Amino acid sequence: MKRDPILITYKLKFEGGDADRHQLEAYPAAQSLEGIIWALSITLNFGVTGKIRQRGDLSRACKVYISPPKRGSVLYELNILVQDNPFISLILGGWAVNSATPYINALIGHVFNSALGVASDVPARAQKYFRKLNEDDLQKVVHRIEPPLTRGHAAIGKTATTVYLRAKRTDLVVMDTETKSYLEARLKDEFYYLDTNVTSFNLLTGNGRLYHPDEDSTVAFSLSPDPFAGTKNILIESMQQYSAGRCGIVRMTTQRVETKEGRLKKLIVASAEEIPQSDWDDGVDPLRSTR
Repeated sequence: MKRDPILITYKLKFEGGDADRHQLEAYPAAQSLEGIIWALSITLNFGVTGKIRQRGDLSRACKVYISPPKRGSVLYELNILVQDNPFISLILGGWAVNSATPYINALIGHVFNSALGVASDVPARAQKYFRKLNEDDLQKVVHRIEPPLTRGHAAIGKTATTVYLRAKRTDLVVMDTETKSYLEARLKDEFYYLDTNVTSFNLLTGNGRLYHPDEDSTVAFSLSPDPFAGTKNILIESMQQYSAGRCGIVRMTTQRVETKEGRLKKLIVASAEEIPQSDWDDGVDPLRSTR
């Protein structure tokens, strides 16, 4: 039996600059709307069907509708219509608005904020749904929406200062000059050595995460288009040793992708190798020793 679709409503609010006079400059505002809605569509298509799509072939299982702007700075209403299908029913364990809504809200918040470099936790209510999603596919969606989200910032600094994506009274996403700068981060020319461990690595995409001692946290990395021979094997070895409870520390040659303010977005790894025995501290193997 076909079940009724679920309608979820969001508000897209522009504030600051021209928006405070209840108007926006047409061209950058149109670019922002197109970029945000396209990023939203890619995210929803994955969350509802499990598939990562390109322009022009999105599933009709989820549709985004926009209502005319309202006063109060500049406020648009986005209505998302989600159709029942086998993938989302499997994720939710059924079909109900009180399970679909927190899942979709958490998915949008997590994917958008990851792409914007904003730390955020998946709400406890939605964590059981996220455990059923493929983490590598989630990261692919994050990378896929970066270009449209960059366009989504077109209005910021030109005709508005901040854009909010809201679910009822909760701000799922806040876009401003800092997130705009993060998306516009550029590759630095300098190479530098980094002795650290890999916490995750996808051999197919070349993307992963490693611990950065200066940041005191894990950071994203991507393989160089032409890495040195053996680099992939060393990264995998580091990840496996770390997963087994060992230090997993190897030596990498990296470049920073950073904002104009110097904030790190990710690293590009050109090479990786085991640390020479002459550089071991007290004769202890940094790759295979127990943590």
